[in-house]
Amino acid sequence: MTINDPVVIAELTALHEVYERALMDNDVPTLESLFWDSPHAIRYGVTENLHGAAEIQAFRLARPKMNLDRVVSRLEIMSFGTSSGIINLEFVRAMDGVERHGRQTQFWTKLPDPDRGGLAWRIVSAHVSLLPAPTPYMDAAAARIGLPIPAASRREVEDDLSRITSIAGFLMEFPLDQSIEAAPVFQS
Repeated sequence: MTINDPVVIAELTALHEVYERALMDNDVPTLESLFWDSPHAIRYGVTENLHGAAEIQAFRLARPKMNLDRVVSRLEIMSFGTSSGIINLEFVRAMDGVERHGRQTQFWTKLPDPDRGGLAWRIVSAHVSLLPAPTPYMDAAAARIGLPIPAASRREVEDDLSRITSIAGFLMEFPLDQSIEAAPVFQS
């Protein structure tokens, strides 16, 4: 068995590009055509576990065409022989104004194509996940100094931090005269 045959890698790379374009455009017919039309196809998503082509199709049809753009930050394509391959990628996507990092794995194999005859590449299993969101500054700072923030006070603390940020930003615009002696630091 040849691993990473250049011809097979080129085929999988072209399919990856078709998939990414269809994903960004929410082109459901193209996305469906790339998945195995079988009750055995699997797609584990960020918030859903889909078993079978019918569940995958229903998910795609119900998903709104928004926030689908992503930037692939790392792409690894491997082939095993001439009829199996894996596409692994890492991506970045903005969600609710926050940059989120995710991963996707697709297992591709050549299967009989009833429409055109011969064999065609199909995704038989896919998994998409997001890495945990970064800890908000307020929570990280509170943890560092050992000061828990009660749930009832969170909104007020967030408002205070927002005001402090505005004031600090304004003050940072003024250059400091380097000839002025700094205030002494007192140590206890």
